[in-house]
Amino acid sequence: MSFRAAAVFGLATLQGVTAHLAAYTPGMYCPQNTYQGPLTNFSDPNHVIYDPLFNLEQDSWFLSKGRNCWLAPPTGVWEIQANSVIQVPWANGQNSKGYYADGKEQNQRPQPFSVTNPAVVAAGLVSSSGGINSPNLHAGNKSTAAGTAVAIAYKSNIYDVKMEDFVVFTTAPQTPFERLVTYDIPNLKACDECLCATVWIPNGYGQQNMYMAPHKCKIVNPSGGQQPKTPSLVPGPNVKGPKQMIAAFQASGNNVQWKNGQQVPTYTSRMGFTAGAQTDIF
Repeated sequence: MSFRAAAVFGLATLQGVTAHLAAYTPGMYCPQNTYQGPLTNFSDPNHVIYDPLFNLEQDSWFLSKGRNCWLAPPTGVWEIQANSVIQVPWANGQNSKGYYADGKEQNQRPQPFSVTNPAVVAAGLVSSSGGINSPNLHAGNKSTAAGTAVAIAYKSNIYDVKMEDFVVFTTAPQTPFERLVTYDIPNLKACDECLCATVWIPNGYGQQNMYMAPHKCKIVNPSGGQQPKTPSLVPGPNVKGPKQMIAAFQASGNNVQWKNGQQVPTYTSRMGFTAGAQTDIF
């Protein structure tokens, strides 16, 4: 094996253990994980779609723009059937396999898959921050997985969309943990070309940060459906109605302020979200 091949193999092996997660769909921007073009004008030190967003200016963190993902367009469209249940892989690349995002099946990991299980500790699967490290779930077990969500904007031009155009329409508690995440879809209005975003804010187990990846999406609804109300509201405790995605831990543009010692603003009842389809958005 050449030195270059060995280096690439080593990086791939390292990423398999330490990589974070993103939702992979046919309509995702940065479908090859990173922008592959000639420009070097990144404003985010992390260039990979599954890396976290932290301490960035709003023009950089919003929909992962600072990674030049807006210049790495989708190769397809994410088709979502309204009034249905869908599954989306949270992984480290396209065509992922396995029960967990690192490609392992359930019977290939000690059960229960929890940092409180001595077998998990003995297998070297606990990170320095106390969470499971392969895949890097920012969680110690399923019950501590913070929850992910999906938002939609009824606009097609990514350069013409703002935070208040997006409405979170579904959440999935205790995810990401298994590779496939299940989402309940409400009675969304049909849309041939909209923008969706998959989002996640971990609850500890490492540096506090967030994830926000854009997708080109299509809503299929033979019965017509309803369009969520906009401008959407800033999430918060007891906030009812259509809510924005959460922006926190950034240098500018945060819609939720957070300080050490406070509860982390997650896609749960802490910030006004219910589990599953959000039926208060219409």
